[in-house]
Amino acid sequence: MTVIAAPLRLKVEGFRKPLRLRLLRRAGALETFAVEGETLEAVRFYPAGAVREANGQLTPIPEAADPYATALDAFEALGRQLQAMAPRAALPVEAVARAAGGCFWLRPPAGVTLEDWLADHPGPVAEPIVAAFARRLAKALEALHTADIVHGDLSPRAVLIEGGEVRLTGHMVDRRPFFRPLRSQQDLVEPGYAPPEAHDGALRHPIGPAADLYSASALLQRLLTGAAPPAATARVAGDDAWASEIAASAGLRAGIATGLAPTASNRPTSAAAWLSGLDLGAEPADAPWFDGHAKTPPEAPSPEPESDPLALPPLPMADLFETPPDTVDAPLTIAREAPPRRRWGWWAGGLGLAAVAAIALIAPRLSSRPSTPPSAAAPKAAVPVAPTGCQWLSAGGAWRLRCADAPAQGLRLPERFDAQTTARAAAGEPAAMERLGAFYRLRASETANPDRGAYAYQARGWLQRAADSADDGRPDTARARDDAALALGQMLARGEGGRAPDPAAAETRLRQAAAGSRADAVLALAQLLETQAGDDADRLAQARGLYARVAQLGDGSLLQREAERGLARTDAATKPPPVEAPPEPPVEEKPAPAPKPSPKAKPPAVKPTKTVAKPPPAKATQPAPPVVRAPPKPVTPPPRRPTVAPTLPLRTWTTSSFIKVDPTTNFYPSLELAGRAACDSEGGETLSVRAGDTNCPNGVNYCQVRAVATCQGARP
Repeated sequence: MTVIAAPLRLKVEGFRKPLRLRLLRRAGALETFAVEGETLEAVRFYPAGAVREANGQLTPIPEAADPYATALDAFEALGRQLQAMAPRAALPVEAVARAAGGCFWLRPPAGVTLEDWLADHPGPVAEPIVAAFARRLAKALEALHTADIVHGDLSPRAVLIEGGEVRLTGHMVDRRPFFRPLRSQQDLVEPGYAPPEAHDGALRHPIGPAADLYSASALLQRLLTGAAPPAATARVAGDDAWASEIAASAGLRAGIATGLAPTASNRPTSAAAWLSGLDLGAEPADAPWFDGHAKTPPEAPSPEPESDPLALPPLPMADLFETPPDTVDAPLTIAREAPPRRRWGWWAGGLGLAAVAAIALIAPRLSSRPSTPPSAAAPKAAVPVAPTGCQWLSAGGAWRLRCADAPAQGLRLPERFDAQTTARAAAGEPAAMERLGAFYRLRASETANPDRGAYAYQARGWLQRAADSADDGRPDTARARDDAALALGQMLARGEGGRAPDPAAAETRLRQAAAGSRADAVLALAQLLETQAGDDADRLAQARGLYARVAQLGDGSLLQREAERGLARTDAATKPPPVEAPPEPPVEEKPAPAPKPSPKAKPPAVKPTKTVAKPPPAKATQPAPPVVRAPPKPVTPPPRRPTVAPTLPLRTWTTSSFIKVDPTTNFYPSLELAGRAACDSEGGETLSVRAGDTNCPNGVNYCQVRAVATCQGARP
């Protein structure tokens, strides 16, 4: 709870002193203040961003001056209408005051809201409790709509559930005129509960009772599923947010789906019709409630049945004794007993008239029955259910879907494309499923989109349906299956949409796409196998073979160059280490033969020396064996330090470039190539590529996407 230091002062008629207000909370476009010394709360219209507050005075920004003045008048008129009519279904408004600080409503403090209860009970709510809540909510909305009051901002925080009843608070005026000056819808609409027309900044669709019925249906779905409802833009894709394990009656789910129709004209016309469409049946005497049991509200007296012209009056049964009702002392009178013959006459006449009436009623039905039994009738061809805004046409024994132009619904380009493609995707067309999945993947990449998770969930769902579709032999179907498998594999490998990467599932999808001989799919599969290989030589060999396939394109494209880089990496990783030469065997050295004396040579002169005793002459024996010398020991030279040329340190940086893409196609290969080209132009190696800011101009059939690439290299 936020509390401001200096309280506001507000003069209100009926109070002698100015009221001191302290801020309690901000929710949506409303601020709630506590009134000191009073059991009241003050509610002020405060569109955040459109106004500035200084010294207790609100001043609109120049761009929002006119919308703020109009909305302030409408808020004051709505408060006075609630004050004058005081419907039991709404929290009463005690007073309305307008000052320099804005327009204030004075009302009693709100009790327990549905938002407070859901904070302590986040799981699904039992269906009997939801049924009791739906009955009381429909009664409250019917009372408001009968008084020409539209709530305009129905959500869990605007529903009070104390005492087994439903009362509404937080009524709101139209905030759509603020979309253009603020360039945002944040805090102006409640995501998930606001209908599609509440997002229409062009004001082409009015906000009426059908908007409240949409929000009421979203409330019921939130209670049954225990999860926040998806945004209105995701509803167009058929996302009903029903988990498989949620058990709810078919009638209730069908009624909620009707109330959540994207087009207001396809929703129920009133709260009573909405309640009857839920098929809840009769309410028990003690209906279960959020905090116990709620008594069944008293029903209105049933109207008298219309008189049947063929109905006979009751037969006269005369009492033997008749007592006047207003006379206490009146004497008893004895009625004359009718003779038996006349009594039988009355009975016979009554039976005759009854027989005539029965014949008159049964005869038309008997004549209208077919002469042949129902089983003999020829079965009629069942017309498939067409999506909203479309119709089925029979031509040549086959059904074709024709959809109206989506701009008539007043939606922007992404929503228009969504409405046009969803019909064909819901009819089972694989190409439309793939385009719809690529479209939602594009919306999930918008950095400023608060519904990125919901869009990623939609993208995975439609891409999986397209990839698993049956092969009908058509080339567009085969191409759509390959495109969907490639996009789905990339999402699973990168962990898009806030989920952890799933390499096993990504490999399965990429292998499916690579089987269609797509170069980008083969390259993506090779990159996945390389990153997941580790020390597995078989997977590295598979990655190398895939790189070699793409490298043989010979067109000089970025795909070929990336494949050549991958081929070099896998070659370096799979190259065997150099084999050392074995040591040489030792060599035996033989003594050199003595030189033979020449016959002509004269003996050298002998100088006289001292006489020395001569040794005995050696016996003539065999020559001595050769002397074998041991080989010398190898000398290991001292290790030398390798001389490495000085290199610049590696740096990591991010670069980006804008590309134009068609939202109806799988544009991620183009995005990948643009990111890698940006890294190549700056002399770096691409580490990763992702989608950045996305802009789809209104009325244009293309989108601008920023390809954000993370590069690494010796960048100066």
